[in-house]
Amino acid sequence: MIPVAVDSGWVILGSILAAIGYWRTGRSLWQTRSARRPWLPLLIASLSLMVLWQIRAETLPGLSLHLLGAMLCTLVFGPGLAAIPLSLALVSVCVIASIDWALFGLNACLLVFLPILISRRFAHVVSKLPSNIFVFIFVGGFFASAGVVLLTGWTLAGMLWLMQIYPWGSLLEDFASYWLLVAFSEAWLTGMLLTVLVVYQPDRVAMFDAVRYIDQA
Repeated sequence: MIPVAVDSGWVILGSILAAIGYWRTGRSLWQTRSARRPWLPLLIASLSLMVLWQIRAETLPGLSLHLLGAMLCTLVFGPGLAAIPLSLALVSVCVIASIDWALFGLNACLLVFLPILISRRFAHVVSKLPSNIFVFIFVGGFFASAGVVLLTGWTLAGMLWLMQIYPWGSLLEDFASYWLLVAFSEAWLTGMLLTVLVVYQPDRVAMFDAVRYIDQA
């Protein structure tokens, strides 16, 4: 998360991109408004992420590491609905940590829409792999979630360096490298939860095709 005030150009750019992201999310939800929404699972996921995002390990002043949950939310709810729990988790962090609300758009780009975008690409790659349930769980859940965390964390580190908030040496040693540990934790948690959902509630996983992975396997 971007913890301190930055140049107004970055703030404006982040706000515009976040506005586009939320507009596209809202439009996709409106176009599918007749579809049944999993409101209770969304509420549970939102509350869970609010708690997980508060379990942070501070590395540099104002910077901390935490789980994301982006890949799991994208697989379970789809890219459109995944923005809801992630955004609510971001709001909770901004409130509790007293983050400047002017930075919300920029942080939403880095911690909401970027992870969802990466998750979509990984899910697309998994869809091209052999139709095996273990491929979906281990590649789409375990390894892909680790990749999402690493790419998001390293992109955030790069942005902090570009904005000249921290020197690259400090970011590499005390921030970027620790995302490897977070990635392993994210992979383990996502893989475990995805396995439970696919086995007991496959209809709850929006991007899981039970006919392809089970019936035709």
